[in-house]
Amino acid sequence: MSRIGLAAKQLTPPLLWYALKRAKEGMRGRSEPETTTTAEPPEWEYVSEGWARPTKGWDTEAVVAAYREKWPSYVAALAEPRPLGVYHEVVAGESVEPHDREAHNMLVSFAYVLARVARGRDRISMLVWGGGLGHYLALSRAVLPDLTVEYHCRELPNVAAAGRELFPEGFFYADDSCLVRRYDLVLASSSLQYAEAWRDTLHDLAGATHSYLYVTRVPLASRVPSFVVLQRAQRYGYETEYLGWVFNRGELLEEADSAGLSLVREFLLFGQIDAEGAPERAVEHRGFLFARR
Repeated sequence: MSRIGLAAKQLTPPLLWYALKRAKEGMRGRSEPETTTTAEPPEWEYVSEGWARPTKGWDTEAVVAAYREKWPSYVAALAEPRPLGVYHEVVAGESVEPHDREAHNMLVSFAYVLARVARGRDRISMLVWGGGLGHYLALSRAVLPDLTVEYHCRELPNVAAAGRELFPEGFFYADDSCLVRRYDLVLASSSLQYAEAWRDTLHDLAGATHSYLYVTRVPLASRVPSFVVLQRAQRYGYETEYLGWVFNRGELLEEADSAGLSLVREFLLFGQIDAEGAPERAVEHRGFLFARR
């Protein structure tokens, strides 16, 4: 089985943030004297050496602490009758709110997938590959409260331990033993790109479903081959940085086909990555629902 670095995190659209930052700095420059400051490194950066770049990764106590801090407001934001505009990732110190239209698109897309898998059934099994503390279990219960979800989650050790505390009825794995059985739905949301050997991981996930695999929130290049970027995630309270792929769309779909998967539906998502120095800039995010042949 493949060994991966996992993350259940929202990739915040950096273009908007940088545009607002530049506008703010421009306004400040008209009313305040210029001062000499040390430029901060970019949030996103192209890594020419690929996975040879050393990073802290995701299995840190700071990541778990940030997840725990945001969890109560995340669950509250999902409650009816509020809209599903819920990003579980916010800047450190802020609470999760339900009014983000981009997040609404992402969550309703998942709700469509869940409803399709559960059609005519009152119980399904689901494996989330990189599922955080159980964010998609909470979301599943919010959108289909009459559906029983047998929840399985593959995570890094620190996060998996915290997930077991919140959802003792779920199954949290810190290794790949979750792949020895099959599920009705396998979900990889913003996690496949953190697998160095992503092709092997995609085949593993395809082999773990007897029905559907939903790979979503993946950054896609259209003009160049797949490449590696680094994100510095300090502003989200994680105090770490990590590597991830930007997939070439054609490469991803060809590999899915070779893994015995048929594309059922493609999802357009908001959010872009504009990694400094990358061979393709401002790449978009998409999701893909596959059925096992």
